[in-house]
Amino acid sequence: MISRVVRQTVERVLITRELLLFPAFLAFSPLDQRRNYAKQRKRSKYVDPIAIKKTGSTKKMVEFYKDMTAKELSSAMDESFDDVLDVLTNIDKSALDRAVEDEPLDQETIMKTITAFNYKPKLAIRIVKGKEESEDIVPQDAAPESECVKRTPVVTIMGHVDHGKTTLLDSLRNSRIVDGEFGGITQHIGAFSVFLPSSKRSVTFLDTPGHAAFANMRSRGARVTDIVVLVVAADDGVKEQTEQSIKFAREAGVPIIVAINKCDKPTADPARAKRSLLQHDIVVEELGGDVQCVEISALQSKGIDALQEAILTQADLLNLQAPTKGLAEGHVLESSVKPGLGKVCTVLVSRGTLRKGKILVAGTAYTRVRTMTDEHGKEVNEALPGAPLRISGWKDSLPSPGDIVLEASDSNRAEKAIKWRKRIEMEEKAEKDWMETEGSRKADREKYLEMRQALLNRGQRFGSTLRHIAHKKEQLRKSEDDGHPKLKILLRTDVEGSLEAILEVISTYSSTRCNLQLVDFGVGPPTEKEIEMAETAGAMLYTFNVDTPSSIRRCASESGVEIRPFNVVYRLVDALKDDLSKALPEETERVLIGEGHVLKEFLISDRNRKKQPIAGVLVDWGDFQRNCVFRFSRGGEAYYEGSIESMKCNLEVVSSAKTNTEVGLALDDKKIRFKEDDTVEVFEEKQVKQTIDWFPPGF
Repeated sequence: MISRVVRQTVERVLITRELLLFPAFLAFSPLDQRRNYAKQRKRSKYVDPIAIKKTGSTKKMVEFYKDMTAKELSSAMDESFDDVLDVLTNIDKSALDRAVEDEPLDQETIMKTITAFNYKPKLAIRIVKGKEESEDIVPQDAAPESECVKRTPVVTIMGHVDHGKTTLLDSLRNSRIVDGEFGGITQHIGAFSVFLPSSKRSVTFLDTPGHAAFANMRSRGARVTDIVVLVVAADDGVKEQTEQSIKFAREAGVPIIVAINKCDKPTADPARAKRSLLQHDIVVEELGGDVQCVEISALQSKGIDALQEAILTQADLLNLQAPTKGLAEGHVLESSVKPGLGKVCTVLVSRGTLRKGKILVAGTAYTRVRTMTDEHGKEVNEALPGAPLRISGWKDSLPSPGDIVLEASDSNRAEKAIKWRKRIEMEEKAEKDWMETEGSRKADREKYLEMRQALLNRGQRFGSTLRHIAHKKEQLRKSEDDGHPKLKILLRTDVEGSLEAILEVISTYSSTRCNLQLVDFGVGPPTEKEIEMAETAGAMLYTFNVDTPSSIRRCASESGVEIRPFNVVYRLVDALKDDLSKALPEETERVLIGEGHVLKEFLISDRNRKKQPIAGVLVDWGDFQRNCVFRFSRGGEAYYEGSIESMKCNLEVVSSAKTNTEVGLALDDKKIRFKEDDTVEVFEEKQVKQTIDWFPPGF
């Protein structure tokens, strides 16, 4: 027992001796190690920025496309087919079966296989040629002259707005079209077949709009016509849309006949109108050129016979012919949605004989002709080349103006052509989207590197760039944009051409004072879907030449959605500009209501016995109002502008002072001193409505 105690005591003494002999041993304790390291480390006052080096991927890029087979995939990767089968065995056994049968693989399996070989997959677009090209329906080759017969000429009436184009057409066909037009202007392409008793021949006339908003309609009218009748007002001459019509006719390679209209007016000067055409290289026969020119008065039906003769002469010179046998072809002039009929198109037949029951393809839509009517709504059983008619029964989408109409041999042939066209559209769209995605990814990568560099410059090696950089900027941007004026609208029109024209006008909007957002647009009367969409978005519903059903108006009223109906394009644009102006906040405008000058400065003690400067002012003219803005100037430079503390006249506090009245003015700032002959101007602040700075061409 004693020996064990002695042994423990000796050991304790030896340990104590070693600690005393080797004090450096204490420095190796964990606590002291941390303390010494903290003393030795030097902190830099500034953080040195770290540059980010852009490191590209070292993986090989392998392009693939949808529905790729295993053999095609092995060829693209330059790997053996057996190795690809081994990988597919681990990925998906069903995919292995498809590979053995040489069937297409799905996109996910293809990407996993490429990744398994340590390659980088990239989606590519494949446009299959050969067999699929034959599935489309294309226009026929030119028919031999032996199969062609004389056809009806197509004449397009073009010119500036309000030069009398529609009135001329009324005189030609003894009708009153102009009475049925809203605002006295044409807003659609009108196609009419007119029988001329003098020659016992028919002529198809196309009436195009003259307003600046309908330039695309005029361009289409020139492309499908044989002759252009250019209407020029004798009292107005060549205008903007006249010049544009000349341009469209030349681009289409169509001969021009000039009709100098309104020759019955006292201010008419046909000679001046003819000379104005010389600036655009239109030389009429009277001035030594080769362009026919007829002076007319459409309102009084004078010179109409001479114009008809000029049209027929030009048609004979062109020797217009077309085959009446074989598959029919034509062009879509206008398209719309009619209640009870569905999708309806105005078609101009250019080849063959079109009959009811035939299968037609236009764009990505097709139809078995259900009804065929002329411009009067009368049903027709067949239509020869040069005849205009309205066709209903279109399926899927609505054909667009300008689309080529082609007859198919049967419905299966038409459906295959539509599927092929839709597939090509999707592939083209996918390729476009892929290019946009690639560009977006590159931009996002550059943005990320920029934000990462900003973090490193702040000394942060780690952390989310999204949270520390992007979100903070976005919060600031949102707080700034929250108060920015906005106007949201939905648009529904009667026909595709009107929609196109209005969208063209809206596309010119460039003002930064108010955001204009087009939530949705389409052809046909509004439905409950549009009302629900407008309610959700907080938008207004604009309709053009569309009759809104009473049930939809009631639904809109209950939902708090405002429907704005219009029949004239310039009234719609004016209303849109007014709504944009209403969305802008009011501006504060200052109006000068009085002026005076300082007679003398007074120093008056206040309750705290401090000297307060008072300006003794004489009102030279106007009215000084206590709650207005006062500006004090000396030598042409203002040294104070703002409100005043008090205004007194004969020691009485007053709220206004008239001309030739002496008043004492005290300011809140007691440090400002006045001098004799200082100028005093008084401004009244008024709230003034702003006007949107948008001036679309032609309006």
